[in-house]
Amino acid sequence: MRINTGKIKNWGVYFLAVLAAVFVHELGHCVVAWINGIKAIPTPAKEYITSDVTPKLDQYIALGGVAGTIAAWLAATVLFVRKPSKTNAAIFAGTLASPGLYTFLFLLKGRGHDATEFQDAQAAAGFSYSGHSLDWLFLAILIAGIILWSVKTKPSLKVIPALVAGAVATIIFIAGLQSINNAIFDPLFNPAAAAPAKTLQPAK
Repeated sequence: MRINTGKIKNWGVYFLAVLAAVFVHELGHCVVAWINGIKAIPTPAKEYITSDVTPKLDQYIALGGVAGTIAAWLAATVLFVRKPSKTNAAIFAGTLASPGLYTFLFLLKGRGHDATEFQDAQAAAGFSYSGHSLDWLFLAILIAGIILWSVKTKPSLKVIPALVAGAVATIIFIAGLQSINNAIFDPLFNPAAAAPAKTLQPAK
């Protein structure tokens, strides 16, 4: 059985791009905190803000993460458009993973990001706090990315099973990354979140 090293390389590049794009998202949060004199620590799948911040600054920190995701996608788009190689196509697809996951969660449960990050970011950008501006934006990015990728690579219908398998693998990869990241770094930078919940004992 012949191993297709080219495909293995492309999938490796893809998942490295997914990891890099997630980290840039967390870095975006931290950059806003740093600019405002707040200590923040970026890790592969989470940012740790180690000081108290005002609600207004918290909204701008949320917007920084969104800006990071969009910046990573735009940089990969320019690279892919200028040189549409298989490697650059994999990088481009990797930066679409987060918008794809946000869209999946939006369609599944009505909000593309957990907690209130999208709501806070929308408020900082001047949109309605309770609206879905970012959900629709990432849906548009995903659709635009799929169209651009299809035009540039001209895939056959035979690629559909691989795309479906890749989408499932991506969800598992990001979920696993988040869990591993939290298990390693929560005890270091957020001990309260890492501590097990206390069980109330019945009164004697």
